Amino acid sequence: MNTTGKRNPVVSTLAGSWLTLLFTAWVLLMLWASADLGRTAAWIPRLVLTATLVCLLIQLATEVRAARVLTAPAPGVARNRERIVAAVAWLGLLLLLTWLLGIAPASALFSLAWLRLHAGENWRTSLVSSTGLGLVLWLVFQVMLGADLYTGVLWSSI
Repeated sequence: MNTTGKRNPVVSTLAGSWLTLLFTAWVLLMLWASADLGRTAAWIPRLVLTATLVCLLIQLATEVRAARVLTAPAPGVARNRERIVAAVAWLGLLLLLTWLLGIAPASALFSLAWLRLHAGENWRTSLVSSTGLGLVLWLVFQVMLGADLYTGVLWSSI
C-alpha cells in the first residue's frame, strides 16, 4: 500500500504476459511433437518454430524488464481483450483441426470457416478458395515434393 491507502499500481510483468507465455508453451510443444517427423519433413517446421521461439523469448524478456502500471482501463481495453480472445480461439480451432484431420484438410476447413464466419464472404467464394488452398497444399507437398504431410489422428487410425 502507498500513502493514499491504495494498492501499488506496479504489478508483476508476467501477470500481464499470459498470452506470450501461452504461445511460448505451444511452440515448445510443437517442437517436441516435431521429433516424430522424418529428417526431410522436419527441417522447415523446426526452423520456423525455432525462429518463432526466439522471437517469443525476446518478447518475454522485454515484458519482464518493462514495469507495467495499472490504471483505469481505457475505453478500447475491453475491445482489445475481445480481439485477443477471438485470435486465440481461431488459432485453437486451426490447431485442433490440424491435430484431428491433418494439415491439408484442416487448412481447407479453417479457411472456409475464416472466410465465411469472420470475413463474411459468400459461400461460393469461401468454398472455392478453401478447396483451392487444400488442393494446392496437397499437390505441392504430397504430390510434387513427395513429403508426407501430417495426416491427423482421425485419418491415421483408419
